[in-house]
Amino acid sequence: MIDNEVRYSAEQVQLIEHFLERENATGNDWGNEEFSEIKGTIKNHYKVEQGYKCPYCAVVYPVTHGMVWDIEHIVAKDKKVQFMFEPRNLCVACKDCNGAKSSKEVLVNPTRVRFPTRSEDYNIIHPHFDDYHEHINAITPGQFYRPLTEKGEFTIVTCRLLRFYGVVQREQPEQEINDLARVLLNAEGAARGLIEDELVRRIMAKRGDN
Repeated sequence: MIDNEVRYSAEQVQLIEHFLERENATGNDWGNEEFSEIKGTIKNHYKVEQGYKCPYCAVVYPVTHGMVWDIEHIVAKDKKVQFMFEPRNLCVACKDCNGAKSSKEVLVNPTRVRFPTRSEDYNIIHPHFDDYHEHINAITPGQFYRPLTEKGEFTIVTCRLLRFYGVVQREQPEQEINDLARVLLNAEGAARGLIEDELVRRIMAKRGDN
């Protein structure tokens, strides 16, 4: 969970306030040159604050340059432009998770106008409001995840965390493993345990660990 949100300088706060006063402000304005310094502030802060760990796949990328990271808007800037610079709506995520999540809806109530500040307002694991390990057991980050709650399942599906080896080794998953992982999300009871065991066996076999 992120403990310390990004803080803007007085000049940056003024720029953000002027932007939000524009009648035609949209999420596309994120790419404007005028926001380059602010984006640098955001990325540099959250890389360190998060310990270089993606808040969705939990993979650690211990690199200092920013090419691995995307600034992540938990609530998409295209859906809620008024949250575009809200510190608690921001973090950094690896490019794979950020790309998979894209602009998918994550709010329980998409009609909200004010920024939601409670965990229960979100379908996805929120880096500022949720303890990741209460919702997902990242058995092997970047390879195998076990959902512990509905929010964990939503995050796994939304960020495509079943893309085995996709984050770490940049390989495409075997179709049988991918299909079995999808079945696991809907399995219950003893069946779920059997599927988990088989999934782990196949992953280990692919890695050559058996």
